Amino acid sequence: MENQTEPSLQLPAQLSTYAPEVDWLYDGIYATSIIFFVGIVGAMVAFMVMYRRKPGVKAEPTGHHNVLELFWTFSPLLLLFVMFHYGFTTWMDMATAPDDAINIRVRGRQWAWEFEHPNGMVEDNQLHVPVGRPVRLVMSSSDVLHSFYVPDFRVKRDLVPGMFSSLWFQAVERDPGTAVSDEPLDPERVLYTSQVYCAEYCGANGNWGTHSGHATMYSLIHVQRQADYDEFMARGPVLPCPNDAPTCTPEESGSILFVSKTCTSCHGIAEGAAAVAAPNLWNIYDHEQPLSDGTSITVDEAYLRRSILEPRSQIVQGYSPVMPNIRLSDSELTAVVAYIRSLH
Repeated sequence: MENQTEPSLQLPAQLSTYAPEVDWLYDGIYATSIIFFVGIVGAMVAFMVMYRRKPGVKAEPTGHHNVLELFWTFSPLLLLFVMFHYGFTTWMDMATAPDDAINIRVRGRQWAWEFEHPNGMVEDNQLHVPVGRPVRLVMSSSDVLHSFYVPDFRVKRDLVPGMFSSLWFQAVERDPGTAVSDEPLDPERVLYTSQVYCAEYCGANGNWGTHSGHATMYSLIHVQRQADYDEFMARGPVLPCPNDAPTCTPEESGSILFVSKTCTSCHGIAEGAAAVAAPNLWNIYDHEQPLSDGTSITVDEAYLRRSILEPRSQIVQGYSPVMPNIRLSDSELTAVVAYIRSLH
């Protein structure tokens, strides 16, 4: 079956290798449902007209028709066996990743996605993958129940706290000829992008913003040609800048990372902001901070770095140790610390 790389009336584009098979099953079940619906409702209407109450006619019991009763009992059962067979074989194909698949760790948390590549590089809320190669996602949740869902790839799997789950996909080329071998390498070149959703309600925050609740727990999968993907893996992601500017200050990069890492879900960053699940970071630098063990500490760069890398090592008085372990490169950590220092 060939891929339909443009959306249809009911379904999005088929951008994985087994999407056509999934859609074939869906179309078959959908068509069967329509046939049975029209047939059953049509027969009901016909019988209502044919056997409606008539003057002078007394209704009598209909009796039994054993052959007809056996037919409508066992014929749907045979149809269910056929659906189960094709559904189960397709599910087995989707559950068993090829041996040469790229293994990527996925961690879901309120309310963001974290992707760790085999070389240790971490991406937040975006994932780069090569076209035409199987990718296996090994997933876990850091807090509550989440569900990783990519409609374009026809993949969906729950992330249950305390358990590991996995799925795999192989992205296809959306437009013929997009991956041309003699084009210059560009780590940022993307053939197309697919949206990732959380399909299991995982809570909400008090504001409506990026990564502030279940409804905004989005991520993007960027599909690249193999050469561009290899170049991206070798170079690694650059620090983000406002409006995609080529350069910016560490504080500006840190402000973007602070949002993308979902730090704003718990920390206030404005003067007088109400405390949620973590201390307000406004004007915290160079000031005393009381800790849960009865001691106090001056907030400096070393304290901020340790609090981010080891969030349960120095708990602020009055708060619980709920901050997750967020992976940051050294340059990202420096930018976030610079941003926190600038909050005054």
